[in-house]
Amino acid sequence: MKTPKFDVIGHRGAMGLAPENTLLSFKKALEIGVDGVEFDVQNIDDELLVFHDDTLDRTTNGCGRLLDYSLNDLRQLDAGQGEKIPLLAEVIELIGDKAFINIELKGINTASLVMKLVKLLDKRRFKKEQFIISSYHFSELYLIYEFDPEIRIGVIADDQPIIAFDFADEINAYSFHPSYSMLNQALIEQAHSTGMKVYVHTVNELDKIQNSRELGADGIFTDYPDRVRDFLANERAGEM
Repeated sequence: MKTPKFDVIGHRGAMGLAPENTLLSFKKALEIGVDGVEFDVQNIDDELLVFHDDTLDRTTNGCGRLLDYSLNDLRQLDAGQGEKIPLLAEVIELIGDKAFINIELKGINTASLVMKLVKLLDKRRFKKEQFIISSYHFSELYLIYEFDPEIRIGVIADDQPIIAFDFADEINAYSFHPSYSMLNQALIEQAHSTGMKVYVHTVNELDKIQNSRELGADGIFTDYPDRVRDFLANERAGEM
């Protein structure tokens, strides 16, 4: 019996191994051989900046609120090991067709900018099926659905799984992204019964990687994609 595919999705690149949401982190994830790369976007001066937090202090040499700075000022900051905060277009160019791309809409007014960029991409190089647009913000995801009902949408849930799942079903979401603490077989079976994939966040420990796999998840978001690759390699070796 063939073992079901299990997608390894680099969380903010490979943030356990390089500064998160930087080109260095995305390069590291691609070197490891991820199936997908996940990152966050925020709207700054009508440009999409790849950044997670509302404030600068944790991941850069800046301080204060992200939205208090201009795009130009933010691009001068050190995001770790000399890396700049990248633009969405730069990240997509780097990843190319090497992995699928999960863009998380972190801030408001991001949906229309993401869809504008996706529509402008070279269709010979990028396929619509390569993208998943995900968020906790249902209003932004609904806009994505209205822009293009065929684009792959992922609904993130940390709590209130019934509300999140009902919304995912309403917009015909491609995937459901529960936190590991919510994970159980019934949730996975329910998602699969409606045709949705289940990608679990954020899974780093070996026992949780194994449990996600055994419960039937389709993949996981991880800070350490190398660990998951090693786990899957050992699993294949054990089947021989």
